Amino acid sequence: MDRSNTPPRHTPQTPHGHHGHLVADGAQQRRWLVLLAMTGSLAMIFVDMTVVGVALPRIGSSLSMSDVDQAWIVTSYLITLASLMALGGRIGDLIGKVPAFVAGVVGFALASIVCASAHDGTQLIIGRVLQGLAACFMQPASGALVIGAFAPGERGKAMAVYVGIPLIFMAIGPALGGFIVENMGWPWVFWLNVPVAAAAVLLTVLARPRDARSTDRSIDWIGGVLLILGLPSFVYGLQQLGAVRPDGTIAWTDRLTLSLLGGGAAVLVMFVLRQLRHPHPLLRLRLFADRALLADALVVASMQFAMTGLVIAGSVYAQEVLGFTPFQAGLSLLPLLAPVILIVHVAGRWYDRAGVQAPASWGTAAATVGMVIQATGAWMQSYPVMAVGMFILGIGIAFTMSPTNTDALGRVSHSERGQVSGLVQTFRQVGGSVGVAVVAATVSLAIGWFSAMSGAAPRERVAELRMMMRSGDADAHGQAAASPDLQSMHETVAHSYAVGYAVASLGTLAAFVAARGWMKPGKWPTVIRTGNA
Repeated sequence: MDRSNTPPRHTPQTPHGHHGHLVADGAQQRRWLVLLAMTGSLAMIFVDMTVVGVALPRIGSSLSMSDVDQAWIVTSYLITLASLMALGGRIGDLIGKVPAFVAGVVGFALASIVCASAHDGTQLIIGRVLQGLAACFMQPASGALVIGAFAPGERGKAMAVYVGIPLIFMAIGPALGGFIVENMGWPWVFWLNVPVAAAAVLLTVLARPRDARSTDRSIDWIGGVLLILGLPSFVYGLQQLGAVRPDGTIAWTDRLTLSLLGGGAAVLVMFVLRQLRHPHPLLRLRLFADRALLADALVVASMQFAMTGLVIAGSVYAQEVLGFTPFQAGLSLLPLLAPVILIVHVAGRWYDRAGVQAPASWGTAAATVGMVIQATGAWMQSYPVMAVGMFILGIGIAFTMSPTNTDALGRVSHSERGQVSGLVQTFRQVGGSVGVAVVAATVSLAIGWFSAMSGAAPRERVAELRMMMRSGDADAHGQAAASPDLQSMHETVAHSYAVGYAVASLGTLAAFVAARGWMKPGKWPTVIRTGNA
């Protein structure tokens, strides 16, 4: 295209004329192929965060895995994402976002094959770590490629699709997982990633998205090591706070637990200080001098704290307390789906018109109300009340996540969007990892406290009944149903999960405070930052 013949008045969507090449030439016609490829890849990542939770009982039975091992099927994936997302984003800046994306998609498919063909728990956990590693290359690059394919005034709509469709898959993931496990077997939870990955690679090749590489070739490997050591130790320590010893006592006073928690926190502080002082940091935390960008990251992390803990805990609650099958437990989370489908595109257009603060403020407020209603419903053992809360939470998610991600990526130059995408996604995965650990520990501690206060079934008996309800075996369910301790177990577990939901609602409340206090009102950024803050 000859830009010399294009008058400025014909480019209202790009107020800075020198950025008009973002949507010019052949990429303009193929940008929707880029969006489709990136959306499919993100959907795989989102689904894997939720679909495995419903399948855990069957996986554990098939591979003879203990409760602790089963927990690592979920946490190993999340911790890998949180620890390596920044490094993946940085490498994408160096080698190019298209090569990083393709390598990540292919790696995710291969790791899914490792998971699907696992003969024991160790192989499955290794496969989950490899999935997380591949996702760390794929996700930062995909977000940057979407932003690079669309003009500033179109990014809200594009990101609404990019984030909204994977959110739908995340919402239906538990139901999909339950159906697959009951009718096809748990390995198909992972086999289905292979054709999706193949389609994403093919679409990327056809679309030939615009790419750019950073001229800064340095990588802070020491910072990467500090993050890899500190974050898993800290999250593992959090999770172990609610662990139960074989004698039935709580392990939160164990030296190992406290050492990992304190040591991990200390290493993370060292990591933050290094990033602030290093001339070429792994995470450019100095970008947070822009308080609006910091608010974007905090909102994403806080919302993920609540959402991830909710989806994992909700599947277990439905099976243990409400007596649902895995498929029914997955379907029980679908009230999150309808508002995401109906509202996410409205949220994108709202962002294009008014900027990020208005939709994010309303969204985080709605999410907080929804979480509180769910906590109330969990205490009452009332699914209809919980469904109302889920629906309101879905509205909040739709109005919050897409505009926030769009705003964060729109605040830096194209060559540094992989870095910022990695930064924001690191915050997202840290929020999710900490959310799962905190909610799990809270529920475990609450079960012990309610058991002791009620004087009914002791913790050991509650644990036994819970395992019987999870097994899926008809005889085990019959034995549990005939037990006089079953009702007290239901009440103890229901109240404990209600406390867990209440703790999760603190995440959405923190997101609301960040949105109202630090996000800037007005339209999308009119000055794109250089990242040298």
